[in-house]
Amino acid sequence: MSARRLRSTSRQSQNSIVILLSGEETSLPEAEARAVVKTYDEDAKVSLLEPRIVCAETEANPDIIARRIAFAKRVGTLIPDGVLDRETRREVEKASYRLRHFRLGEARAVDRSSVETKILNQLHGKVKLEDPEYELSVIEGRRKGRTYLLLSKPGIMNQGWAGRRPRARAFFHPSAIFPKLSRALVNIAGVKEGETLLDPFAGTGSILLEASIVGALPAGVDISRKMARGALANAQKYGQPWLGMIRADSMSLPLTRVDGIATDVPYGRASSRMGEELGVIIDGLLKAGAALLRR
Repeated sequence: MSARRLRSTSRQSQNSIVILLSGEETSLPEAEARAVVKTYDEDAKVSLLEPRIVCAETEANPDIIARRIAFAKRVGTLIPDGVLDRETRREVEKASYRLRHFRLGEARAVDRSSVETKILNQLHGKVKLEDPEYELSVIEGRRKGRTYLLLSKPGIMNQGWAGRRPRARAFFHPSAIFPKLSRALVNIAGVKEGETLLDPFAGTGSILLEASIVGALPAGVDISRKMARGALANAQKYGQPWLGMIRADSMSLPLTRVDGIATDVPYGRASSRMGEELGVIIDGLLKAGAALLRR
């Protein structure tokens, strides 16, 4: 099989991680992938190999990226030339595994069976189609002859989005955004576990909830008493620790320092600030936020 060989630099413990993005026709999936890798390795070399395929030469742990990322189908370590090394082969054989094929773009005359046979001939052990510990993910790229083999752990990417959809929460409001988008905004903000994330237009707490799930310390601000109480009710339902909700004007934030800011600006939805122009809201937020960020 043909695979792009990506070599390590002089840095230690470096991986070639490939991220198969979800299929949304927006720039958000790529932006999120780049951001979450850079959060854990500022010196990572991240590139878009072709549509929907991001590669990172990085010291970051692929499992951490897989647990955090929202708009991706798979995150895994690239297997150069489709050949497993001895250590990887032993690790996979001690656990359970499956093989999964992804084809991007139009169908082509690729001998799929020969590719899969070459991979499976390298392995013994337990094949498990449902919930295996490992997956050998074969991705046929859009470019002719370009195939990638990843070693991934699909189980750790099961995020339970449906259980946190707006209608499933203790407090619902039509302005609430869905958990996948909320998670992506948290990732783009670049906060790690134990770092503080502020949502100055917290609303029902959609972004704060996802921040707490990835291990950040969320704090929310909303001028509405109803929203602030509702957000806390949502935090309580899911048992997630927050630094708290503050009832205040987001243009005059009663805080000193935070590590990241993520928000859904109240435009085109019911909001206590709907009477103000969008430009005024964003300008005020940028000025207030710049004074708070540690970096």
